[in-house]
Amino acid sequence: MKKIVFFIILFVFNVSFSQSKKKSTDEEKLIKCIAENTNYFVFNGHKPEGKAWEIIENLFAQNQFVAWGEYHNSPLLSELTIYALESASKNGYKTWCVEVSPFVASELTRIGKNKNPLETFTDITQKRPKFTTFPFFETKEDLSMVTTAGKLGYAVWGIDQEFQMSFPYCLEKAYESLTERKQKKMKAVYDSLQSKWWNPDAVLLDRLKKEVKQPNLQDMLDDIKISKEIYYESDNQKRADLMKTNFYRYYDALKNENEKIFFKMGSNHLAKGMNLETNIYDIGNAAYELSQRNKTGFSNIYLMVRYTEEKGVITDDMEETNNQNPKVFSKLYAKDKWVLVDLTSLRLKMRDDHTLTPDTYKIIEKYDYVLVSPEILK
Repeated sequence: MKKIVFFIILFVFNVSFSQSKKKSTDEEKLIKCIAENTNYFVFNGHKPEGKAWEIIENLFAQNQFVAWGEYHNSPLLSELTIYALESASKNGYKTWCVEVSPFVASELTRIGKNKNPLETFTDITQKRPKFTTFPFFETKEDLSMVTTAGKLGYAVWGIDQEFQMSFPYCLEKAYESLTERKQKKMKAVYDSLQSKWWNPDAVLLDRLKKEVKQPNLQDMLDDIKISKEIYYESDNQKRADLMKTNFYRYYDALKNENEKIFFKMGSNHLAKGMNLETNIYDIGNAAYELSQRNKTGFSNIYLMVRYTEEKGVITDDMEETNNQNPKVFSKLYAKDKWVLVDLTSLRLKMRDDHTLTPDTYKIIEKYDYVLVSPEILK
C-alpha cells in the first residue's frame, strides 16, 4: 500500500512539474536559433571571406540544386554571384538557371562568347537607351556573370517568359533571319508588329513565324504570344507553368538526371511550397520535389536588402508599414558584412503560436537560409 501511495505522489509531482514548466514560444526559439546559427562574411569585390561563405560553398557540395532567391537589379549581388558560380563549378555544377526566356539565354550565351562582349552588349542597349533590352541583365556586372559562366563551361538555362521589354529585340532578330526577298515581303507585317511592340498582334506573329526557318526563333515568337497573355491577364499560374515546362524541356534532354543546377531568380519563385506572393506552386517547389525524387538535395537562400535609395532618399524597409521582408531579419543588418542565418533546425520545432509575424513564419517554412545584404540598393 505504501508503494502505491509513493508512486501516486511521484506521478502527481511529475505532472505538476511538467505543467508548471513554461514551454518556449516560437519567438524565443527563433531568437535562440539566430544566436546559435548566425554567421558572417565580408565581400569587398574580392573573394568573400568568412564562415558564412564557407557554409554557402558547402551547400554546392551537398546538394543537387542550390537556389539563390535574390532581390533584383543589384550590381553588387551580380559581383558576388560570380564567386558563387566559381564555387559551384568546383563542386561539379555545369548548369545555371536564370530568370530570362530560352531565347534571351541563348543570346546572352552568344554575347558572352564574343571577342568583345561588353562592346556587343553596349551596341544592343544603345539602340533603345530608354528601355531595358534584357531585364535582370543590364549592367557590366551582369555581363561579367555571363562571361564567367561561359569561361567555366556552364549551360545557361532561361526558363521564364519573354519579357515585354525584349519584344522589339526579338522581333528584329526574327525579321533579320529572313532572306532579302522575304524581308521585302514581310516588311509591312514587321513594321506593324514593331509599331505596337508592347502588345503585338497574334495573327501577325503567326505570319512572321511561317516565314522564319530557325526553330529557336519560331519558339521565341510563340513565347511572345504566351507572354503577352501573361501580362494582360496577370496570369501568374500560366507563368509558373511555363517556367516548369521550359525547365523540364532542358532537364529531360540531360544524360544525367543528377546534373547539378544553380538557380538564381527572384526569391518568390524559389520557395519550397507556394510562391510567397502568388500562392501558387512555382519552379522552386518543382526543383525541391525533383530532388526528393532523385534522393539528392535542394537548398534555398532568401536574399534580402534592408535599405534602398531613390533620388537621394534612403528608405528603411524595417520602418515601413508594408515591409518587404520580415523585420526580425532586418534587425540583423550589418553595414560592413553579410549576415547568414541557418533556419533548417527550426521548422520542426515551430508550433505557429502566433508569437512571430506571419511573414516570418512563411520564410522559416519556405527557405533554409536568410542572407541579409549590407548594401543600400539604388
